[in-house]
Amino acid sequence: MGGPQKIPAFCTQCRSRCGCIAVVEDGRLQGIEPLPDHPTGQALCPKGRAAPELVYHPERVTTPLRRTRPKGAADPGWTPISWDEALTEIATRLSLIREVHGAEQVAFSVTTPSGSHISDSISWVERFIRAYGSPNTIYGTEICNWHKDYASRFTYGHDIGTPDFANTDCVVLWGNNPAATWLARQVEIQKGLKNGARMIVIDPRPTVLAKRASQWLRVRPGTDQAVALGLANLLISSGRFDRAFAGTWTNASLLVRSDTGHFLRQSDLRADGRSDVLFCHAGEGGGLLACDATSEGSATPVLRWSGTVETLSGPVLCHTALELFAREVAEFPPERVAEVSGIDPGDLAKAADIIAGAKSVAYYAWNGVGQSVTATQTDRAISILYALTGSYGRKGGNVPGGAAPFVDISGQDLLSSEQRDKALGLAERPLGPGLQGWVTARDVYKAVLTKAPYPVRMLMSFGTNLLVSQPDTETARQALSALEFHVHADFFVNATARYADIILPVATSWEREGLRTGFDGSLEGLRHVQLRPPVVAPVGEARSDTDIVMGLAAGLGLGERMFDLDADRGHNAVLAKTGLTVEMLRGSPAGIVVEGAAQLDAQAAPHDGRPRGYPTPTGKIEIYSERLLLAGYRPLPGLDVKDLLPVDANYPLRLGSAKSVAYCHSQHRNIDSLRRLVPDPVVEISPDDAAARSIVQRDWVRIRTRSGDVVARAAIVPGLAPGAVFGQHGWWVDGGDGTPYDRSHPLAANLNAAIGTDRADPISGSIPLRCSWCEIEKMAGEPRSA
Repeated sequence: MGGPQKIPAFCTQCRSRCGCIAVVEDGRLQGIEPLPDHPTGQALCPKGRAAPELVYHPERVTTPLRRTRPKGAADPGWTPISWDEALTEIATRLSLIREVHGAEQVAFSVTTPSGSHISDSISWVERFIRAYGSPNTIYGTEICNWHKDYASRFTYGHDIGTPDFANTDCVVLWGNNPAATWLARQVEIQKGLKNGARMIVIDPRPTVLAKRASQWLRVRPGTDQAVALGLANLLISSGRFDRAFAGTWTNASLLVRSDTGHFLRQSDLRADGRSDVLFCHAGEGGGLLACDATSEGSATPVLRWSGTVETLSGPVLCHTALELFAREVAEFPPERVAEVSGIDPGDLAKAADIIAGAKSVAYYAWNGVGQSVTATQTDRAISILYALTGSYGRKGGNVPGGAAPFVDISGQDLLSSEQRDKALGLAERPLGPGLQGWVTARDVYKAVLTKAPYPVRMLMSFGTNLLVSQPDTETARQALSALEFHVHADFFVNATARYADIILPVATSWEREGLRTGFDGSLEGLRHVQLRPPVVAPVGEARSDTDIVMGLAAGLGLGERMFDLDADRGHNAVLAKTGLTVEMLRGSPAGIVVEGAAQLDAQAAPHDGRPRGYPTPTGKIEIYSERLLLAGYRPLPGLDVKDLLPVDANYPLRLGSAKSVAYCHSQHRNIDSLRRLVPDPVVEISPDDAAARSIVQRDWVRIRTRSGDVVARAAIVPGLAPGAVFGQHGWWVDGGDGTPYDRSHPLAANLNAAIGTDRADPISGSIPLRCSWCEIEKMAGEPRSA
């Protein structure tokens, strides 16, 4: 038919979502190529280029399967069944449990849309779960995106925003390595550097970008909060922060009562007790009181003030929010930051100088700071430090929001407040991910095994692999074995799917349609909307996740809540405010650029005659958070250094994990071309730490913690922070006969089996995947395959 077809598309193998051309010949995907005119299409990583291997992998699940042997049997005895039979049985189970016990007794598990093909269907899957009525979805958000997307709202009222790296004067990468995880974002950073931007990298590892940085802060894993507080101290103590921005757009000048910790309000004052150093904030501020901007005869706000104010209960000592924060960060001068984090005081000062001297700063922080027992307050410390630069929401900074008014159809409004309040773990973490119905795996395991606070009887999983993507591996085995019913939808029978009762074959993104409303690698990319067509027919009987939930919704009578089971209707609802339709997008498969742009300085745009402000309780960026205080948490991101110390002298090394460009989470290790790039699990160790243990390059070693042990090959990395080691999570595919993780022990390399969950972030529930404690020892003998 005239040679290969070249179809505009975008890749969903990872977070980058790179624009590409799918090359198809005789109905088969032959490969993908860059699409340079696309906002994320300048280059492709190995995962994207391996797309045909994934689509046509011989181990793909191609028909629904039912277990015929007991759980725990070496062979589950999978037997093919029809889609009608599978969907009928699943819908019947879902209906019965909801009617007899309540929808909360069914938990769902959904893989990350940031790093998997489910990004095409995530809104539909979440809408189905909420329409069904379950408040319990294991989403892994507490160890992934929650801090940058939701904890940041305790400060900004928005998420971290899209960093305008291409137009910034200063790039800050904090626990984030886009060279391995987000190729399109890496391209934007390169643009900024070519335009003269300076770069600060805070990372224990000598990454490619760390080596290129104007200043690399080689932080010890888990001590990032101390670094943020130390940098803020240097800016505040020297007065090198944006005072005008802080005075206008943060709550720095609001007065805090020393007796209650609450903000001082107009209603607190005696009739004759008004002080001339105060003025009243009207509107959303609710009568909050702050330093008088005119008391010094200057338009510059008084941000640091302490004094006594006459209240109804008598004189009360008050301080500004910034004064209290300044006292907090003063506990972390450069010398103490060095003691805690290992960063030389001179290096910390140089980083502060770069930030203070930059006209604009753009930053990104992700897993590196989000997987710890202090993750939420670490995000608070970084966010407040960033707010002091005045760059949030401005050109060259981090810009919240999108470029067009897309509608969210994930169904937050479909779950009743009564059901929402039943989310597992929400009582213990009332401001955490449970508010959105996202629960931790360990809370679900507990409910399965102890039936508290109520039993979880059924689990339906969309693409997850809980045994290796989460800790508590043995507890997970017990819980998966104890479920009354378990359904798993995926491309392959992974380690977790082996415990399922029914497995459903899922189509890859190359075999189904996918709507992308904005590509957030850049501000310009936010304007790009694309409906990717299915470039090839599904392999076997595979169906998209969207089709699967539509089929279940039909069986449960939920069609009305699912846009009458019409995906086009739902997608048109998403697009309604933009003037676009799915038919328009089908006519432009490379995508359409919408009019408008991400809003800069949106907080200052007039609204009903008043500035908009920020969607926080005070209407301002919150240095001091009364919301956290009222929930029993620290209103300022103070740090107790004892939280960072080892609990056992037998485990002196700080254990973290890092991602590889070849893999994404627990995916891709069965793809031959990618496995050749990284054939075995590795653990990075510094030369000094390796020498002290008689370990040489590529030795098989055992990583031991108080919670378990795993195997890996040693990778000796010059420049790695001393005392820090980095493994790779996600290994479950065996390494062949003779390796320490052969067919008899495929999970021997499962790093998360060695991570404890006895300590967790009190707000989000995050656990120390990036900052546990371990010891490493050389294994006796050498595997035959080495």
